[in-house]
Amino acid sequence: MATADSRRVLSGLCGMLGFALFGQGCVGQHTALPQAAAGHSAPLVTVAQAPEGGAEEAGAQAYYGFMRSLLAEQKGDYRAAIQWQKDALQHDPASVAMRNHLAALYVKRGDFRKAITAAEEVLALDPKSLHAHLLLATVYQGLRNLPAAERHFRGAIELSPTRIETYLQLASLFVEAKRTQEAIAIYRQALEIDPASLVARYNLGRLYLEDGQSEQASRLFQEIVDRDSDFEPALLALGISFEAQGKLDEAKGVYRQALEGDPRNRELRERLAQLYMRQKDLDAALGEYRRLLDQEPSNSSVKLRMALVHYEKKAYGEAVDTFHDILRQEPANHEVRYYLGLALEDQKRHDEALEELARIPAGSPRHPDALFHRGYILSQKARYAEAIELLSEAEGLRPKEGNIPYLLGLIHFQQKSYAEAIVQLERAIRLEPNNVGYLYQLGSAFERSRQMDKGEAIFRRLLVIDPKHADAYNYLGYMFADEGINLDESIALVKKALDLEPDNGAFVDSLGWAYYKKGMVDEALVELNRAAELSKKEDPTIFEHLGDVYFKKGMVREAIRDWERALALDSANEAIQRKVRSARDLLSREGG
Repeated sequence: MATADSRRVLSGLCGMLGFALFGQGCVGQHTALPQAAAGHSAPLVTVAQAPEGGAEEAGAQAYYGFMRSLLAEQKGDYRAAIQWQKDALQHDPASVAMRNHLAALYVKRGDFRKAITAAEEVLALDPKSLHAHLLLATVYQGLRNLPAAERHFRGAIELSPTRIETYLQLASLFVEAKRTQEAIAIYRQALEIDPASLVARYNLGRLYLEDGQSEQASRLFQEIVDRDSDFEPALLALGISFEAQGKLDEAKGVYRQALEGDPRNRELRERLAQLYMRQKDLDAALGEYRRLLDQEPSNSSVKLRMALVHYEKKAYGEAVDTFHDILRQEPANHEVRYYLGLALEDQKRHDEALEELARIPAGSPRHPDALFHRGYILSQKARYAEAIELLSEAEGLRPKEGNIPYLLGLIHFQQKSYAEAIVQLERAIRLEPNNVGYLYQLGSAFERSRQMDKGEAIFRRLLVIDPKHADAYNYLGYMFADEGINLDESIALVKKALDLEPDNGAFVDSLGWAYYKKGMVDEALVELNRAAELSKKEDPTIFEHLGDVYFKKGMVREAIRDWERALALDSANEAIQRKVRSARDLLSREGG
């Protein structure tokens, strides 16, 4: 029985050289590609060939042994075939053809050392034996002795410089050795010899594509398609080369053309569906996946892609149903169960999401992700202790991911444990120093813990990284205004935020508050009333600020009105309660 090495070498001999071994046909490796049109060579040995002469009787015995060797070979009895060929060589030791045959038999039997020896003996007798060079080159390539293989391929090219198959195999050797530019040069030489070779043109195009030269690749693939519009590998490669150039519409056109000729081609349809996904044409992508599912109704990978399209469309119900369908087929598919948990989470079906995510076992690659999302869901349900426990476990499994300490920091922030929040957020930032979301939250935590200088430094660092972060401009500006410091810069910062988001009611409120702190009461009143109009929902902070401005202007009743509107939204706010009591006392004393 042939070994794996033997099969690899034989595959090389048959598929890459394009010749038949002694009367037995071979199937080439590149079955999708048509055979090269030019440069065909004769078989190494054919049944009709007779050994070279000696004396008549010796020649007859040699021929008899040779024929018996062929018959044994056809039956798969390589041991006998080798013995008969060796017997034949006893009567005609100078026969190059029979020695080539013996070398090939050793290859079939998997005895490469003897095959190499036999082929070298051929070259000792006939240094110009093309077949011996080709056999040695292919055997050495199969054995991964690439320098020796290259030497013999080049020897074969010297002997037969127009034999295109040798160029193709030498190029494949360079590809295997990752010598891309040399492979490209050899394929170019092959095309000079045979400009009609689709094999050389296609493989050269693939190398250009892998080398990042997508325009040159698409030119070659287009030339192939222009000659043969049904050449599917070239159509697929042409589409991929267009994708690499960002020509997505052209790529879609190519895939559609190819699918007209072969509507059941899964790879082409998947590429087309993925293109639709890239262009956010989710309905079209879903249509392609449905066609794939019509072909293979139980294909869970296609079902998963459909479910993910539903998820992307926020059609969470359809996504959940499809995930459940897959899990009925594959209950141990933890990837699908993870996505099911996410879809349930997005539907606010938190208890079901927690249940599904908890079923992902510790050995699954998705286990840390499941812990993270369980922690997040529990934090939304104010089950902070449980959330912290799960997130701490996730952090132990993935200590280099910043999102885990970040979420821990948010949980501590929600609990007003600002010192612990700062510890966690700083850990997140050490892992991702330029993450502006982490920096923003850390700046907020410093401000809430009254570490204003540190908060200011963090926000300034953030704005260097992202000069268009409107919320950071607003937060820093409002922080200055609230403290009554740097008021000119405060106004300038908030105006930068408004340049980026002109209709943001919270930003307009910050500007009004900065004006108020600077003593620009009338300007403050204008902006705060505008903020109340712009806000999507009533904001107690804006009403409190309006009350403060009215009170400053001596309009006590208006102040009380807006403070009470603030209290209707934030009834536990003791500071506003005190303001209302003071204002009412003032009115009472004034007789109002």
